[in-house]
Amino acid sequence: MGKKHDEKLNEEEHIEVTSEQNCECGNECDCGCDCECNENEEINQLQGELALQKDKYVRLMAEFDNFKKRTAGEYSKMIEMANKNIVEDLIEVRETFEKALAAENDSSAFKEGVALIYTKFDEILAKHGLESFGEVGDEFDPSLHDAMLKQASDDIEEGKIAVIFQKGYKLRNNIIRHAKVVISSGVGA
Repeated sequence: MGKKHDEKLNEEEHIEVTSEQNCECGNECDCGCDCECNENEEINQLQGELALQKDKYVRLMAEFDNFKKRTAGEYSKMIEMANKNIVEDLIEVRETFEKALAAENDSSAFKEGVALIYTKFDEILAKHGLESFGEVGDEFDPSLHDAMLKQASDDIEEGKIAVIFQKGYKLRNNIIRHAKVVISSGVGA
């Protein structure tokens, strides 16, 4: 068993050694060399990693762009409505001026002074985006007006505003108070 067995072992070791030296490219090497198959494999791996990183980058940039747009929109909305509470309070002052102008008063100087203050105050509110709506004869719009009741009117067509209880207001196209109105039901209804 000695010599034949040793020769057989030597053949197997020789076969194993040569199979380790044969590279995928067919060259005899220990796969630690710089042969083409190792380079191609490495290039393919690096290209795959590069494509993955590019994809991550593009997705991250798109996500960031969406974030910027969303926060810009939220910020502008917040700025628009920042003064909502103070403007609501100032509306009451404006309406008090309207009542003072409508009241019968013998003093024309007083009336002129109130009219000047009212005009200036109204200009300032308009400059900051306040707009009133709801006039007699306007078409009733449930998104702008609150109907308090419906009454017959000889002068106003059906479905139009006959009386204004309280004007409505918008601050930069955002309704901050609906107009309270009476709707005409037409002639003799």
